Amino acid sequence: MMFAWLISRAVKLRFVLLLVLVGLCVMAALMIPRLNLDAFPDVTNIQVAINTEAPGLAAEEVEQLITYPIEAVMYALPDVEEVRSISKTGLSGITVVFKEGTDIYFARQLVFERLQVAAGMIPEGVGVPAIGPNTSGLGQVYQYLLIAEPDSGFDSMALRSLNDYLIKLMLMPVDGITDVLSFGGYVRQYQVNLYPNRLLSYNLTQQDVVDALSRNNNNAGGWYMQRGPEQLVIRGTGWLSSDQQALEELKQIPLKTAGSAIVTVGDVAQIRIGSEIRQGAVTMTMKHPDGSISNRGEVVSGVVLKRMGANTNATIEGINARLDLIARALPEGVHFEPYYDQADLIKQAVDTVVKALLLAFMFIVIVLALFLLSVRATVLVLLSIPVSIGLALAMLSMLGISANLMSLGGMAVAIGMLVDGSVVVVENI
Repeated sequence: MMFAWLISRAVKLRFVLLLVLVGLCVMAALMIPRLNLDAFPDVTNIQVAINTEAPGLAAEEVEQLITYPIEAVMYALPDVEEVRSISKTGLSGITVVFKEGTDIYFARQLVFERLQVAAGMIPEGVGVPAIGPNTSGLGQVYQYLLIAEPDSGFDSMALRSLNDYLIKLMLMPVDGITDVLSFGGYVRQYQVNLYPNRLLSYNLTQQDVVDALSRNNNNAGGWYMQRGPEQLVIRGTGWLSSDQQALEELKQIPLKTAGSAIVTVGDVAQIRIGSEIRQGAVTMTMKHPDGSISNRGEVVSGVVLKRMGANTNATIEGINARLDLIARALPEGVHFEPYYDQADLIKQAVDTVVKALLLAFMFIVIVLALFLLSVRATVLVLLSIPVSIGLALAMLSMLGISANLMSLGGMAVAIGMLVDGSVVVVENI
């Protein structure tokens, strides 16, 4: 009875029904452009990561001095479901999991506030806890390589520096990116390698050298000096330079006076540019379409992390829009080469739905035109497909759910059910 009444009212109020349909289509047209496009559905719970580096500490000390104090204060936060941790040599990792529905930025603010309390419980000089990037397990949406030509003069250390101080800064302004990670290569360092015998001969300690380096790598402000109608700004510039010039400046830093001579850092240490001690490397092997395999050896790679809830497709489009700028900024002989791009998966998912829609339209036109022998019935069934798909996508956009491989694939499968229902209703009418 309810179905018959609904059909009869729709037939009598055709103009009102048409207005409602047009209004829903306009709403769908406005909401669909705001729909997030992702490769996969992100089912990661609401979580905030806390990382603390503690160089030189064993896992047991990391657990006692860092992990336990931070865990103890995080349980007091509201809507916390779980706090889990892992303590390794030189590293503490803690994950605070909140109840579903908690705003991620509110959760990060709560963790940040409690982290200040935990920081006061950690011994000075052991480590400084920091909140990890706002991303999830599926946040690695773009990966690339920095490739240097053999005669360019750029080794893996130089490529790593380019990635850390140039590429990363150029990618971070893209909307949706929360961090860019560097892998491979060597992290550049200015190393002061002490000679113990010389320290003893000058009656100096390692801490004396550390203090001297700290004191002589600072700028100081002296406010200003009045000169007639002008104010002259007074500055004391003591920051060390970069590259080879910094090595000479480090050697000349004074430590003490011995009689009429000045003992400098260069007298008690070897100053050089070296690399940070690393725990791994990145190598790459490529399989070509003809089946041959080529080994590139060690490479420098970058991984772009997407912000939780951001539009993956829009983020990757923003990255691609800056590729020309990055290419112009890189020195001659160095190339930026993407090798993983989730936009390809998104495009394939969208193409799957489009192909399914086109096939459905083709089969509907052929089958319904032959069996119903009615142009109006065929058109009505055809209209039900784009209207239903459009309203479904609009609801996804309103609820903040992304269109991904699973949801779009489900819609492609559901097209047959839409047609079945429409045919039954049209035949009854």
